[in-house]
Amino acid sequence: MEANLENGQMTTASTSKSHSLRQATSRRRQNDSEVAGGVGITGGGVVILPQHVLNELYHNYSLKQRRSGLKWFVFAAVLFNIWTIGIPWDQAAPTRVVNCCMLVAYLALISLLHIGRRSDRPALRRFHHILLIIVPRALWLLSIVHFTVYVILQPSFSPSLPLGYSHWDSLLSNQLAANAILIATAALIGLLYYFMGEAKQKRAFLEAKKSLEVKMVIEEQSAEQERLLLSVLPKHVAIKMREDLGSSSSEAFKKIYMSRHENVSILYADIVGFTAISSTYSAQDLVKMLNELFARFDRLAEKYQQLRIKILGDCYYCISGAPDERPDHAVMCVHMGLSMVKAIKYVQQKANSPVDMRVGIHTGAVLAGILGQRQWQFDVYSKDVELANKMESSGKAGRVHISDKTLAFLNGEFEVEPAFGEKREELLRIAGLKTYFITKVVKAFASPCAKKINETQDQISHPSTNESTNDIISDEDDNVATMDHEELLAQNSLSNGHQIVTTLTADEEEQVKLENFKQRLKDELVTRDGHENLTKDTNIFLRFKNPQLEQLYAVYREPYSSLPLLAALLVQCIDVLYSYLVLPRSTLHFINIAAPLVPIAMLVVISLAESFSGMLPKFFVDVSKRFNDITFVRELAAIIIALTIGFSNVIDMFFFVTFVRTEHIVSESEFNVTASQDRDINVEMEGIITAEHLLPASFVEQMRDAVPPERVLYPSYLSNFGVLILIAIAVIAQLTHLTKILLLLSIAALHCYFNIFIMQDLYALEDDFENQPIISTRYAASGLLLVAALALSTLARHMDHEDRVIFKWKTEVAEQKETANDMRQRNEALVYNVLPVHVAEHFMKNTKRSHDDLYSQSYAEVGVLFASMPNFSDFYSEETVNNQGLECLRFLNEVISDFDALLELPQFQDIIKIKTIGSTYMAASGINQQRTLRNDAPITERWSHLAILVEFALELKHALHGINEQSFNHFVLKMGINHGPITAGVIGARKPHYDIWGNTVNVASRMESTGKAGAIQVTEDTCNILQPFGYKFLQRGLVAVKGKGQLMTFYLQGKSQTSAEPVPPGAVQLNGQDSFAPESTSELEVSDIKMPLLKMNVPEQSVGINQDQSFRKDSDGQERLGEFQSLLE
Repeated sequence: MEANLENGQMTTASTSKSHSLRQATSRRRQNDSEVAGGVGITGGGVVILPQHVLNELYHNYSLKQRRSGLKWFVFAAVLFNIWTIGIPWDQAAPTRVVNCCMLVAYLALISLLHIGRRSDRPALRRFHHILLIIVPRALWLLSIVHFTVYVILQPSFSPSLPLGYSHWDSLLSNQLAANAILIATAALIGLLYYFMGEAKQKRAFLEAKKSLEVKMVIEEQSAEQERLLLSVLPKHVAIKMREDLGSSSSEAFKKIYMSRHENVSILYADIVGFTAISSTYSAQDLVKMLNELFARFDRLAEKYQQLRIKILGDCYYCISGAPDERPDHAVMCVHMGLSMVKAIKYVQQKANSPVDMRVGIHTGAVLAGILGQRQWQFDVYSKDVELANKMESSGKAGRVHISDKTLAFLNGEFEVEPAFGEKREELLRIAGLKTYFITKVVKAFASPCAKKINETQDQISHPSTNESTNDIISDEDDNVATMDHEELLAQNSLSNGHQIVTTLTADEEEQVKLENFKQRLKDELVTRDGHENLTKDTNIFLRFKNPQLEQLYAVYREPYSSLPLLAALLVQCIDVLYSYLVLPRSTLHFINIAAPLVPIAMLVVISLAESFSGMLPKFFVDVSKRFNDITFVRELAAIIIALTIGFSNVIDMFFFVTFVRTEHIVSESEFNVTASQDRDINVEMEGIITAEHLLPASFVEQMRDAVPPERVLYPSYLSNFGVLILIAIAVIAQLTHLTKILLLLSIAALHCYFNIFIMQDLYALEDDFENQPIISTRYAASGLLLVAALALSTLARHMDHEDRVIFKWKTEVAEQKETANDMRQRNEALVYNVLPVHVAEHFMKNTKRSHDDLYSQSYAEVGVLFASMPNFSDFYSEETVNNQGLECLRFLNEVISDFDALLELPQFQDIIKIKTIGSTYMAASGINQQRTLRNDAPITERWSHLAILVEFALELKHALHGINEQSFNHFVLKMGINHGPITAGVIGARKPHYDIWGNTVNVASRMESTGKAGAIQVTEDTCNILQPFGYKFLQRGLVAVKGKGQLMTFYLQGKSQTSAEPVPPGAVQLNGQDSFAPESTSELEVSDIKMPLLKMNVPEQSVGINQDQSFRKDSDGQERLGEFQSLLE
């Protein structure tokens, strides 16, 4: 039968689910033309497949699952062959030869299935695959031919086939009718089992398909999250953080993900003269240009095995040699620097301005890792990192400036010249470094992709013009820095006249993705062989080795699993008509048959009510559900039904003998003739008590009145009906195969006992009607019962095996889905801790974005906070007692983590941590995509988030005070707050770095840097906004701010007792509104550009800088950064 499936459910008309599904299917068919290749993915992650593809997929799946039952079918066929060869012993020679040939054919077909099954040779594997298609069909055809030939070869037709021969009988029509009822009922039970099995396979197929779809969609999302996460964090850090996510730690200190690496080359690169082009471009265009440039730098970092650390303004810095050690770290770093100098030509050409790159490289030790619990950013910390920063600031535009530490690792691959950077930077002189400029590359860098590019270029080059070729290659070397290798290959191919398509359109990419998705789904569904895998998880009794899994299987039940109980009810009902045709028609006999119908019907209805909830009252459905939920009760009911129909037939056999013997339907002369012909058997049975001696005399008298005088003597029909009972028991789904085998063999043995020892006289008379076969009919009937019991026992085991395979498959898919979902949740938690939620979702949903995509938003009313610990640089040291600085950073991690913990409080939910720079903590309020206010809203409502930001700043002071008391330290915070418009966005789409820019940010940084330790400094405008909230301020006076002139500033003193409470963020009306185009100008923060992370411990008189300038650059660097300050004003 052709399977007809929908994309998510089987086609049925009995439930509301199927109705809505058909509506969804019709809608999908209407939009078929919009689905690439006839395949699509809905918003819920469901794969939409064309109907013929789905049917073909199920057909292949169903064939593979049913092959496991092939051996049990062959076993039953072989048992039938053995019975046909041995039982009718007086059959003709041709018949015996045919049966023997059929047996050999069965065994030969089975042997063919093992050819090439475990072979590694492709030819044998293909041959085995062909046999798997041919042999099952051949076996079915062979069995039908065998049965047909067997019947034709019989010399005379017997209505009680296959038990022997017969003469014409007056009750022939009754026998034929009884046979028809017997065969029709068996066929009906077989169809019931087939359709139940088919429905079960379809459900398993569709449920597995759904689960696999969800699992694969989750994996797709998880992969995108993984890609985004690994673009921000190194793999080893991300893996460790994901493992620790959700785990509780009993350590005194918070978890710190920090490791020390020796022999690491650190590269700092800065754009020189970028301010010159700022006046001719808008803020959005400038950010876009930086984004494009840094995206090229990211590709270069991948090429030269660099690990990008951060982007600070127009500064880019990376490292080589960590986390994976490599001996050529310095060489790769120099190649990276030279390529960056070439890459700046892109900005020169686009901006038509003489901008250039200044690159500094130093080699030493670093502490690399993450500080804090929120908004993680991978960073490096050490004095060598600060020296690398100074190498850049003391270098020259267009040159790569290296220290002698780096030169020692170059192995002569570059020519250098003295740079005398130690004369321009005091910290380099104090550290005893000598500096050099790279002048020439002695050994060119070659990557696998570059080799392919060169091979392509060689094919299109002209050998006769060597000089021009060298010039071309030199020019193209510059292009290597600004173009992907794939782009170069495409360019070279086009220049050679061959148009090679290296990029696909969006529709083609979607089609390829969907086709790959469909193929993977097909492989998952069809290639999985659960029958073979089950042997690893079960014992010889098909019980799961995992007790928990076995317990779950015992409780688990398939939908409509109670339906096969109808077979038992049907058999008991059919017994009334069946016995009326060929058995004594007594009142007591019909009472014996009808009495079990009541309990059987009650148990069947109670079991089935749950499956027909839409057709029965809720009360019956609830009772049925509670009844079936109890495993013991469910199994006990099935056993009672099986024993009832089995013992009913056995009692019928007992009554049959009693009725016939007590009524003397068989004359004494007939029994004497039978006895004389079977004297030996009668002698052996002499001591056996016959049925009539077992009953009381009064009961016998009552039976004589009830027994009709008809001559009905075919006891073999009771055995034939016993086979039908065994079939009904075998298909019951509530019982395990062991229970069913025990029931089948017990009932079959009981029937055999009655055939051989209780009904021997009646079978002897039937043998007389059948011309006295060599093997008595009672033995043939008993043999038939045993063969049927054995064959049905194998079927019961196969059914249990199949159910367990489906259950195990569902369990595995559910576990895989749960694992994938857990991975997604962990990745999601990490990603949302690296980027704000709305930014992370933008990057995860837009997987087709290119490196030049820009993400930015403008906010009109935002509060910005900078909080630093100015005396932490004096605390930091890289002595052995501090584990080379790791213990100092561990303390800093405790401080930042406690600050992060405050953001978990409900009152601070509107505050977002932006980042940390060394020991400086940066946060902002009002950056809320859904925040919108009325135009006439009062100040206390519009700027309630700014008041909350002030409360957060005060809580930071309290948190640090508590840490000081516990650690006996005296750290203080120096803070600055400002308000106004900002631009938020991401630079580096491949490795996104979220930040905020603008005059508001710069002034907030100035308020921190020009303030005093222990105080919160604000501007006059910020003071005026905060005063209505009850905050008290002390005027400091005019303060000179670089690039801003003289600004009136105030110190926040505290809050009066009668003050206006800030409106909680939840009280503000939220209504989402995004803006991807900056509406206001923005400025990149000075301290955010290249602020040294840690202060060098050098004498104050030799360095010539004070504490407030400990995180500053030299005077040249200050002038350059001052220029960049006005970049976006």
